[in-house]
Amino acid sequence: MRVPEPAALDRLADRGWPALEREELGGWTLRSAGGVTNRANSVLTCGEVADPEAAIVRAEHWYRDRLLPTVFQVSPASQAGLPALLARRGYREHSRTDVLVADRAEVAAAPPSPGAAAVRVADAPPPGWLDTWWEVDGRGGDAERDIVGRILSGGPALYAAAPGPRRGAPVAVARLALVDDWAGLYAVATLPEARRRGLARSLAVALAGAAGERGVRRLWLQVLADNAAAHALYAGLGFHPASHYSYWESR
Repeated sequence: MRVPEPAALDRLADRGWPALEREELGGWTLRSAGGVTNRANSVLTCGEVADPEAAIVRAEHWYRDRLLPTVFQVSPASQAGLPALLARRGYREHSRTDVLVADRAEVAAAPPSPGAAAVRVADAPPPGWLDTWWEVDGRGGDAERDIVGRILSGGPALYAAAPGPRRGAPVAVARLALVDDWAGLYAVATLPEARRRGLARSLAVALAGAAGERGVRRLWLQVLADNAAAHALYAGLGFHPASHYSYWESR
């Protein structure tokens, strides 16, 4: 498959996990969601601004008004020299993340893990879906959990869940954001007692299969660069590197 430009991938991911508040700043986008997740609370810098230093200052005021740290998402699509400019202003880089892409049909054709529980796919989070994701990856209290719910409802998506041995919250979940003929895999989470059963693989395969009925042809996902286990999982499903980014945060 043809690998899209880094800027296109940045914008797909922005639409797949939308911030609750946004403001355009030249070719950049200021994004806020009460501090819940870096992606929804950082400056998307995949476009051009006439004066990068002035734009940084404007962003700093914008986030200060919201009592949030100023964070920039920097990728190969960002203007040359932006990392050096941020470093001179005292910003630090963290959370290097790789962006992987795959052909949807190839992922859908991959066999699920042997013995994996039957995965259910729905247009909305089934009962207990958010409970499971929040237990694994949630940070904060009721207010932050409410913000996550609003982010999840910010665009069309498919939700997969692997049921547990008893009624209640599923033991593993994942979300596939639908953006035109692309779909992005987010919020893959497995409860500790259910790990090493191949559930994450089965969730991805089930979502890729269901997405075919929605006209999806290609998939993307983001994974931390140092997460070797996740990279091995997704490589086995046909994903390959296409871009990367990191966050630069004010000290």
